[in-house]
Amino acid sequence: MSNESSPSWETDLTALEALHDPAQIQQQVLLGILRYAGARGGLIAMTGRDGGTFRVLCAHQVPAALLERFPVITLRAGSAFAAAMQGDRPFRLDGTHTDLRAGDLGETLIVPVHDRDGPAAFVALDAPHRLGDTQLDGLQRLGRQVLPALERARLLRALRSSEAQAATMLEVLEEGVMLVDLAGRPVQANAAAHRITGLTDLQDFPNVLDAAWQLMDPAGFPLPTEAYPAVQALRTGVTVRDTHVLFTRPDGQWIIASLNAIPLLEAGQQAGAVVSFTDVTASYLLQRQLEAQALHDPLTGLPNRRQVTALLEQLCAPRPPQPAAVMILTLHNFPNLLDRLGRQGTDRLLHRVAQELQEIMRERGVAANLTDHEFLLMFQPDAPQEEAGAWAARLLARLNGTLDLDGQAVQVSFRLGYALHPEDGRTPADLLRHADLALKHACAGDGSVRRFEAVMAADVERRLRLEECLQRALATGTLSVHYQPVVAVPQREIRSLEALLRWQDPLLGTVSPAEFIPVAETSGLIDKLGTFVLREALCQAVRWNAGCAVPLSVNVNVSVTQFSSGTFPDVVRDALNRTGADPRWLTLEVTEAVAAQDLPSVTRQLHTLKALGVRIALDDFGTGYSSLAVLSQLPIDFLKLDRLFVQGVHLDARRQVLLRSVVQLGLELGFVVVAEGVELPEELSFVQACGCAHVQGFLLSRPQPPQQLNLNAPHP
Repeated sequence: MSNESSPSWETDLTALEALHDPAQIQQQVLLGILRYAGARGGLIAMTGRDGGTFRVLCAHQVPAALLERFPVITLRAGSAFAAAMQGDRPFRLDGTHTDLRAGDLGETLIVPVHDRDGPAAFVALDAPHRLGDTQLDGLQRLGRQVLPALERARLLRALRSSEAQAATMLEVLEEGVMLVDLAGRPVQANAAAHRITGLTDLQDFPNVLDAAWQLMDPAGFPLPTEAYPAVQALRTGVTVRDTHVLFTRPDGQWIIASLNAIPLLEAGQQAGAVVSFTDVTASYLLQRQLEAQALHDPLTGLPNRRQVTALLEQLCAPRPPQPAAVMILTLHNFPNLLDRLGRQGTDRLLHRVAQELQEIMRERGVAANLTDHEFLLMFQPDAPQEEAGAWAARLLARLNGTLDLDGQAVQVSFRLGYALHPEDGRTPADLLRHADLALKHACAGDGSVRRFEAVMAADVERRLRLEECLQRALATGTLSVHYQPVVAVPQREIRSLEALLRWQDPLLGTVSPAEFIPVAETSGLIDKLGTFVLREALCQAVRWNAGCAVPLSVNVNVSVTQFSSGTFPDVVRDALNRTGADPRWLTLEVTEAVAAQDLPSVTRQLHTLKALGVRIALDDFGTGYSSLAVLSQLPIDFLKLDRLFVQGVHLDARRQVLLRSVVQLGLELGFVVVAEGVELPEELSFVQACGCAHVQGFLLSRPQPPQQLNLNAPHP
């Protein structure tokens, strides 16, 4: 459970003071702790004056059978449960805690409650989730704070049974109680009042109308006497509750006290007031700490994303608009730094960067933490003519370079995107979105600083529109598959055809694969597209081979994503079974990029596919850094040379040497070598002269719908 969602225990404590029914007080104490811990149910058990024997006071969502079994719980001397209770740290029950077998309560967490003599009560919580150290620390503090409320409930119960015991019970309350007359003079104070205030004698208590109390608000600003709760109750006759004040004791120690003042009536006339107060210093400081943690990143100490929203709302609120630049700064190549430095090293690095940003942004704006390695800067220019882009460039010049990290030289580089307020956006959402778009372009391009431009948003809108229309096209069947022949040149015969996806959308018109394939990759649609092409191509192969003397195969491209799940062979097997196609009619084309992602996994899957009878082609060979390495590891049948080898080869002697060598290498390794991108007769002639017998390209045939292909016509 996060600190941000924890209820304010301080509020719960003060709310209890309005209750006078012991059962309600106990139940509210339990419910407050359940909310804090996020527990499903629990109970409170408290010891009597004899010690060691605990009776269940109240329960919530606990089976009745369990309560009947444990109306009284006795700590056995020397037991593990008794030993754990001696500490005030919350602990979970396990097999060693045989005093309380609370298995029916679920995953039981015990919160000990101590007084000066040791364990006085405990809270058993059904908390199945693991709490973090912050929540356990909070529960430990709460365990120290609930005792006054429980004591108060017990004493109220006793008071109801005997009014004669009222004075005695008042003395044992942990809550300070002071009775003042109509003139404001203290006439009675219990032991807790002396202990909390540090005033040892009743005569030491000043008149409540006297500024000698020197009460201040929690921030340390003095309060006028008219704002003292007791003064308000005496003068207005109205009850004042839950007022927090800072009080300095005679020994110089300050405390935060929660004060209540209730008018005292006798025969219908006001005769004074009852002032009660509790030392809530620990809970108040805990609450302030939780609030600070909720608004700041624990690693960098900078305002976190939650506070960023409030800061941006402040920026966008004034009228006329306040000029500012909203910048997003990212540590470039963060994954590489994480691999090199490890988590602890990168944490130190980010902490150093945050310190530097705080120094840079001092009196110029605000630096905040957005994500693991992204920061938001709200830059306010000194003068209207100051240009945000030039300032951002100077910022990166200061940050970029070599950083000494505990004796280790670390090269760091940053990218920055920004949007101007109000020109590029007038709302927090628009400013953040536009700055993020500018950052993406800064990371993708050569420049390290980019300002938002309207065309960036248009590109995003276009991608979103493409994704929406592509999903609809898959659902409605408006996608089609065209085929480009691979020709065996000596025989002038088509031996295989590469299946290529085409999209003619009723709204967008013709959409290029170069545009919609990346959208499919990033949107998660590529698997569906790949399966669609695979099944369509196999169905077409079945139709072609039904009336073809020489078997024709179809080539289907496979993306990186299709291999990532490790189940691609099952997809192929299912497609073969659905279509009834012979596995030998299918050639799967993979690129070097596919192999580079996870070579062992890809290799295993390719071997599985080969066992089915499917053939494998390495596509676009020669464009990746791992070309020669993968040739010896992948179980390939065809080597398809990238068009960059072929285009204009007849005009460049060095490229001729390179192409001739690559063809010879492929043939000697036993592959069928295919030259892609042949568009000119001179290119075809040179490819043939190199010994490459299989060719694909516009010179021979463009991709066409299956009904327009003439598979029996001779090719050049």
